[in-house]
Amino acid sequence: MALTGILSNVLRDLQENRIKSIEIHSPHNFFTIHDAEIGSLVFLTKTSFSDISTGTYGLIARINQKQIAIHRVTQSNDIIYEEYETYAARLQLELYGLGRVRKVEQLNIGKPCIVEVDKITYLEAK
Repeated sequence: MALTGILSNVLRDLQENRIKSIEIHSPHNFFTIHDAEIGSLVFLTKTSFSDISTGTYGLIARINQKQIAIHRVTQSNDIIYEEYETYAARLQLELYGLGRVRKVEQLNIGKPCIVEVDKITYLEAK
């Protein structure tokens, strides 16, 4: 599973501290992570969903904890009352290593982003 469009400072924090909690709000990443199980490996990259391809670099992490939450938001004035819900996934990730996409297996909106990733060592990284 690939989480795309992750901010560089989030990736840097995970790489430096080895454990990081993140909250996923973007729909494409939420679809990807929704059915993931604790202990699963996930590939994180700053590359956007539409630009991920063979050779994309990123981090591989293990999911230690996962929570799905619903946020209800209300807004009102004298005339209009609006209420809507957003979904979010909160993950605690533990760094597993560096990775590079070997093959993009599924890249469809509304479905999990699935990639085949090779773990690389620091000596192989370019």
